[in-house]
Amino acid sequence: MAYIKTHFFSTSLCFGTDLEVFVPTPDADELLNQKPRDYFRPGVRYQVLYLLHGAYGDYSDWLHLTSVERYAQDHKLAVVMPSASNSFYQDMVYGSDYLTYVSEELPRFCEANFPISAKREDTFIAGLSMGGYGALKVALTKPEKYACVASLSGALDLETILPFLAEMPASPFRIEDILGTDQIAGSDADLFTLIRKLQAEGRELPQIYQTVGTEDFIYPCNQAAKKKFEELGVEFTYAEHPGIHDWKFWDAHIRDVLNWLPLKDAALEG
Repeated sequence: MAYIKTHFFSTSLCFGTDLEVFVPTPDADELLNQKPRDYFRPGVRYQVLYLLHGAYGDYSDWLHLTSVERYAQDHKLAVVMPSASNSFYQDMVYGSDYLTYVSEELPRFCEANFPISAKREDTFIAGLSMGGYGALKVALTKPEKYACVASLSGALDLETILPFLAEMPASPFRIEDILGTDQIAGSDADLFTLIRKLQAEGRELPQIYQTVGTEDFIYPCNQAAKKKFEELGVEFTYAEHPGIHDWKFWDAHIRDVLNWLPLKDAALEG
């Protein structure tokens, strides 16, 4: 697996930002054990997972705190890990346009500079906690771009979790700066409002995967989201496991996400 750290100027954010990318390349294990290595060749385009961090985090969290690089190599999957501060992946009212960056500029930049597929059936997004919400926000904003979206311990029902966020000690969120309001229901910050709009337009939703730990403080939020998915008639995959809001849980269950994705056996031609 090739590891690429990139710093580039984002026209959406209006400042330079960091990005980490994994690209499948032959490794020592494949060489020593005579495993197939023909997936790495001119013109190849890999399936890609955009992987989002949570609050307090940045682009480097998944690399440093999980073994996702090794898991992705096993699946021959490219992984893109951007930074979005504590923005909840929104175009902030008083701040930067992180939704535009992640949903529009980032894929354009990566497809132009790395050997990844631009096809919907090859493009996936996932995230943890704030990034779990962000993954669905991006996928539901651009459903024509993403075939699958996964949330790990995500803050999916923002209306339910907002009072808790406001009372967090040393909370990283300034909701008035992010959204300009605390009225979530009916707004584009509400994932379920976005789903209703897509359903009314007859548009295809991405496949959804939701997982959470049963001892996690965000478990009630996920139960509320699960109920709303069911009431809307959304087809989704739900899994819960013993665990709390920590990297032990996310390292274990990002593997479940990768196993759930419709990954292909071989790298793709351009």
